[in-house]
Amino acid sequence: MNNVVKFLLVLVAIVVVPLVVLLGLYLDLLPQSLQVGIAMFAVFSAIAIIVGGNLYLMWDDIKTGRYKKRT
Repeated sequence: MNNVVKFLLVLVAIVVVPLVVLLGLYLDLLPQSLQVGIAMFAVFSAIAIIVGGNLYLMWDDIKTGRYKKRT
């Protein structure tokens, strides 16, 4: 597949689709149950990213011995 086509597909997936979803939420074009589902997915994703990222960073610090007492 051509690199330009790959770039356009990534651009659509990252920019256009979320923009359409946000506009649908803002303009009340989506059904309420779908709006609630999207909002719950966003909240759970944010929680998972924050908690998972912090756990990963703590694990990396422990693995490398960053806070180990050096005498």
